[in-house]
Amino acid sequence: MAIHIGKKIREELFRQGVSVIDFAKRINRSRNVVYNIFERESIDTALLNKIGKELKCDFFSLYSIQKEYNNSNTKSYFVNEPNTLYNKIQSEEIKTLQKQIEVLQNEVNYLKKINGLLEKKTKHKK
Repeated sequence: MAIHIGKKIREELFRQGVSVIDFAKRINRSRNVVYNIFERESIDTALLNKIGKELKCDFFSLYSIQKEYNNSNTKSYFVNEPNTLYNKIQSEEIKTLQKQIEVLQNEVNYLKKINGLLEKKTKHKK
């Protein structure tokens, strides 16, 4: 299935509640150019990168998820630059998710203890 990148950008822009005029200023383009971007099925990678940084959204991942070629014979490139915006966002999200996992694991252990105590109590009543 082909990706219509302009539609994806428009959806994200409106999902975030950003006005077209404000967004146009942020990417140094006119309002008309932004509306033109919404109509595009493809886009220059430098512009897509700029848009992604402004919206804090990795639009490139849409292409890697839906690639139409065989993965087994295809080389993948990975950027491991610690100062890139995407890596900072991912790092912060990972830390947040790790904290959430730790809290949930503690809660599961607590509930297991409660469950064990309840089982002991019901065995004593019988």
